[in-house]
Amino acid sequence: MEILICILKTIAGYFILMFVGTNLLGIVVRGILPTYKEKSEEPAKALDERSGGGIVVTIIFSLLSLAFLYVLYHYWNWGITLAGLILMLTRLPDLLFEMRIGRKISSKNIPKRPIDTICTILSWAAFPLIFYALCYIK
Repeated sequence: MEILICILKTIAGYFILMFVGTNLLGIVVRGILPTYKEKSEEPAKALDERSGGGIVVTIIFSLLSLAFLYVLYHYWNWGITLAGLILMLTRLPDLLFEMRIGRKISSKNIPKRPIDTICTILSWAAFPLIFYALCYIK
């Protein structure tokens, strides 16, 4: 029964870390780098004016990202912190690709670069790391 609870905690922890980490990273990166519009006839209007984000918001969410990693380390352990960092960083290539093409990734436009394969493998590798960190590291 204890192993089943560990598996359920791992699944819930994975999705929580993925959700929070992806959103924090997305806000910070979109505040730093410009997003391009999907279809623009004029090169001068290729940048999306709404995507720049204020510098204050970017700084606040950068600090929140660091605080998020600190809270993971302080209240859990280094394994959960590492898993959260891995899940945040493996989202970065997809986020940059979405920002460059101006639309969400779908099955038709999914990039098939080596970095994407590596990030997918690392993202799935966070599962056993979360399991180990929640169930075996005291």
